Amino acid sequence: MTILYIFITIFTVYFIVLALASLKHSKKVRDKYTSKDSNLCVVVYATGEAKTLENLIKQLKNQSYSKRHYTIYAILDKCENLQDVTLQSDLDVNVINVNNLEPIGKSQAYSILAEKLHDLENLDAFVFLDSKNYVDSDFLLNINYYLTKYDVFMPMKNYIGEYSELKFWDSVRATYSRYVSKFIYATRTKLGLTNLINTDNFVIKKDLLNKIGSFEFQDKTSEMNYTLMLANENVQVAFVDDIAVYTDIENYDSRIPSLSKRINLFWNSFTQAPNMLSREYCLSLIQPNWLFTISAYLILINHAYNFPFWVSYSAILITSIVLLLAFCLSLFSAKIYAKEYLYLFSYPIYSIAHILKNLPPIRFVRNFVKNKTRKHNIEKMTTNIIVTDGKKDFQCQLELISDDGLARVKFINRGKAYTTKNNHLRMVDAIKELSEKLNDYGLSLKACQRCKYFQPLIDGSTNMVKGCCKCNFEGRVEGDIIPTLVWNTCPRFEEHNVVNLF
Repeated sequence: MTILYIFITIFTVYFIVLALASLKHSKKVRDKYTSKDSNLCVVVYATGEAKTLENLIKQLKNQSYSKRHYTIYAILDKCENLQDVTLQSDLDVNVINVNNLEPIGKSQAYSILAEKLHDLENLDAFVFLDSKNYVDSDFLLNINYYLTKYDVFMPMKNYIGEYSELKFWDSVRATYSRYVSKFIYATRTKLGLTNLINTDNFVIKKDLLNKIGSFEFQDKTSEMNYTLMLANENVQVAFVDDIAVYTDIENYDSRIPSLSKRINLFWNSFTQAPNMLSREYCLSLIQPNWLFTISAYLILINHAYNFPFWVSYSAILITSIVLLLAFCLSLFSAKIYAKEYLYLFSYPIYSIAHILKNLPPIRFVRNFVKNKTRKHNIEKMTTNIIVTDGKKDFQCQLELISDDGLARVKFINRGKAYTTKNNHLRMVDAIKELSEKLNDYGLSLKACQRCKYFQPLIDGSTNMVKGCCKCNFEGRVEGDIIPTLVWNTCPRFEEHNVVNLF
């Protein structure tokens, strides 16, 4: 009980500090004048149907910000509606079309462009946007102003519905998102604390990106790790509610990584955190939710009332009442309208339903039924491959499989087949899993991608499957690029398992 009391008291103090700090409202700057117009690279990432891509591009082309100070890049990651045909005829938009077996993902797509523009001297910052967003005409003008204050920051996300009429539970989610953003994220920014980065829309200075050197945005856990990496460099991820992006409510995302992942990161990183910013961020990962907080206070009050405890029953009760008052202050700071109180107070019901829906047994049954009833989109490509035991080479086959965008490979030898057990976002990871399995049997996959002379071509369209040979063999013309594929091999093959992705 002592540990529970200390933990919940620390959270109570933290929440009270946020509530008091939020009372000091920052004045919104009406005149966004700065002495310098930053050169911006606006990167729009689109995958799947990308229904709103055309709208977003039009909004970006009609910004009040000077056109000579920003460029637009559209990364089409296996888009289904082939909008690149229209975009490529648009001189105001630079298009990178990724037409792979499966989407390469936001992380690699951003890395490709950052690598491409790494040495560009007159570029100040990147503005990353998912194509499902909408923006105002003064969006980039506001971005330019806040670049004078922060190195990394995120705009406020507003959820909208068709004809601005949301269903009840959609309104619940939208109201809760607004409360968290306007109160917690905005107040943490005021206090100089960092926030979990949202890779759907954020801004980062180019010099900082070059220093960090990579993107890792595969999921919420990797976003959490990336935020910690920035905090370790003493870089705050700020939240700016004075800049808005808009998206449909169907794209709602709670942005909360799983509890086990958060506890694991805290456990492994807190003691190694180099500064106060990163240590506080690690602590914030394990803050309790409303259900845990209410349950903890009920347990502590009941225990202190019925059994001897070093903290009196009345002290715990007073602390809980103070926390409740702090919550009331937070509602005032978040500017929750009267009609939204019902939505906000209904969020616990939605939250409990969401927890029950994702319990392992229920999730297993739901996924089983879903996989049985839905039609899979499967693409396959078969090619020859060479495997060696160090003495002799064996001619085999490799089948590259994309199942709903997830990659795996099948190894075929003399009528027998082995398929990798895991699904991967990238085909190269599936090939790596196969190589490790073959190594267990003393066999090596003789493929260019596993060779130390292989240089991947980071052009946004190959998912690291294609590349070139950098072996300086006799008679090679200096500067000549020799293209190669993942399944090729040659007498100069030397195994090398490390491939730089950035």
